[in-house]
Amino acid sequence: IDRKACDSVSIQVENGPCNDVLRVSALLCFVLGHLRSPRTSHHKMLRKLKKLVCKEPAAAADASARSEDAQVSVYKSGDGGAQLYLHLQAQSRSAPLDQERSLEEIAAHSVASAPAPVVAASASKQANVAIQQQSERVRQKRVMKELREIQESHNLKSGVFSVALADDNLFEWDVKLYKFDPDSLLARGLAHMSQSHGIDNVWIRISFQSNYPFSPPFVRVIAPFVQGGFVLSGGAICLELLTPDGWAQTCTTEAIIMETMVAMVKGKSRIVSTVAKVFSEAEAQVSYDYLVKTHARHGWENN
Repeated sequence: IDRKACDSVSIQVENGPCNDVLRVSALLCFVLGHLRSPRTSHHKMLRKLKKLVCKEPAAAADASARSEDAQVSVYKSGDGGAQLYLHLQAQSRSAPLDQERSLEEIAAHSVASAPAPVVAASASKQANVAIQQQSERVRQKRVMKELREIQESHNLKSGVFSVALADDNLFEWDVKLYKFDPDSLLARGLAHMSQSHGIDNVWIRISFQSNYPFSPPFVRVIAPFVQGGFVLSGGAICLELLTPDGWAQTCTTEAIIMETMVAMVKGKSRIVSTVAKVFSEAEAQVSYDYLVKTHARHGWENN
């Protein structure tokens, strides 16, 4: 790679429509170019690198700002998360389970969408890649089994809950909970929200992470704003069976869904107008990690 090629790629990134591939190419060319011509100062090189890598198209920056402003207005609505629910529902590309589409097609799509494994250079790295690929096959096989079973579930067919694949992803399930105890605070809150906003369910997401089924899936409430009753900040679900110490590989996804509904009622969950912290995956993960550390130290009976 000569200096002329380096400058050519740099110009493309700075002046034309750019993407991550071009940015990485420019970064590599730029560094290699300076290794061949070390007279340029390190400070000048760092300034140039920062300009190349951090430059963002104006349109993308404006879109990002508009998205953040929209999220702030949604969270400040004070309507129990109804606007958030409707906003996310409008953006959702969840694929409902149906009989017209085979599970094999769903699995094939998820595999095709997954990033290709990196080619390992050493024998030890190749062994690690093989282990990761085997773990991925185990995860896919188990989630497919869970999906087959839940399609035949009486609770699904009777409308207790519904299941859809988030963004057509086999490992991300959007589950909507409908039938709570009619005398519970949550059921009364949903009845009010149904009248005022047409929302009659609690929307949760179940994420089957890379180490599933050896570790539990991650479960959180997306909307509306549910508080108390084993629901933590950010919407994380606080159940012993969803922690590493309490998890059993034999636990089914339907059992997780039903246990979550029971825990919400038992713990007197309710829909609140506002929350101190936004319902998001990042915030829920922080709450979940804190929960795991706390109960690992003190146990469940003492908390």
